[in-house]
Amino acid sequence: MKEILKSAFKQLKGNKLRTFLTMLGMLIGIGAVIIILSLGEGVKGYMTEEFNTIGKGAIQINAYSSKDLITADDLNVINEIPEVKFSIMMHDGQTESAMDYKNDERMVLLFGIPYNYEKVKSLNLRFGRSFIEQDENIKSNIIIVEDNFAEIMLGLKDPKAALGKTIEINISGEKQEFEVVGVVKSQYPSAAPKSQITPIIYVPFATLNQYIMDGEKKANQAIVVIKDEYDASKFSSPIAKLLDRRHGVEDVFDATSVAEMGDSYSSMLNKVNLFTSVVAAISLLVGGIGIMNIMLVTVKERTREIGIRKALGATDKQILNQFLVEALILTLLGGISGLILGYLGGFLIGSAMHVKAKMTIGMIAFSVGTSSVIGIIFGVYPAYKAAKLDPIEALKDE
Repeated sequence: MKEILKSAFKQLKGNKLRTFLTMLGMLIGIGAVIIILSLGEGVKGYMTEEFNTIGKGAIQINAYSSKDLITADDLNVINEIPEVKFSIMMHDGQTESAMDYKNDERMVLLFGIPYNYEKVKSLNLRFGRSFIEQDENIKSNIIIVEDNFAEIMLGLKDPKAALGKTIEINISGEKQEFEVVGVVKSQYPSAAPKSQITPIIYVPFATLNQYIMDGEKKANQAIVVIKDEYDASKFSSPIAKLLDRRHGVEDVFDATSVAEMGDSYSSMLNKVNLFTSVVAAISLLVGGIGIMNIMLVTVKERTREIGIRKALGATDKQILNQFLVEALILTLLGGISGLILGYLGGFLIGSAMHVKAKMTIGMIAFSVGTSSVIGIIFGVYPAYKAAKLDPIEALKDE
């Protein structure tokens, strides 16, 4: 085996360009699969962290009609359910406009959140302060912005420099001036083009409510938190049906627990990973066929060498092993290179997306196992053909 390995590496080293081109299909196939899987694991981890910040006991309620919104009375009824810990009301993604430092009109997304919003989900505050109960009571014209706001809307490089600055926002046709009191981490990837980012702005719920609802306490979204000892997913459908009955409508209100959202995202990611992995597997098949073709060419080129080896006493098994080992080394080198390339690619793409690519034992086993199996499968026929050459006929070959 030592001699076989030595001979195999010598042959591969002697034809570097051919070896590289033969490995290329394997490298691309394995690399593509690892990029997909490592990013998939990273996205799963990111989504898990996001959902964990909300809490598994939370249920998100959405109203899909501008006529039938969630009211304060609705929440009072929901809060009477013994298993409910508390609930909050919020305005989700109100699209308005504001003037940036270049006097260009930009669309912004306003989120009206109560002062106790962070009991449900962390805002990841970087600078300044969060909203307090007094801000709600006096309907303060203050906002919390994301860290890209300073550069996009104010032309400032330092996100902290946005604190204390004022900006005019056009809400429901009326211009209102707001002061920045806090800066949070952006939800957008750092590599996202600034021209394509819609700045996200958080406003005290009561403040935004008075401008878009004339002070009437209604909202298109609410979050209900179920007590820890109960399964929140069992309450989502009953709560949605309760709101439909109260408003005399059907399928207008939707309630989904965080656990259900997490399962839905995981299922979707698994399907995407499976589909893209099947597509990438075609590259592996093409790579395997390429390896078989090259090995058949190698057998033809080395016919005389095989004849000499057999004349000196080499058995069919030794010749078979020699060519199988060469094919296996080719695919293993391609698989390991693809593993490294795939992880580096996943890391770079993940960095741009604010997602940490993750490598698992399963991915390593997949890379080594797949390349080994392909090497054996597509190396068997050329190796068998080499082993069965007649030594006398082989020695005649020119």
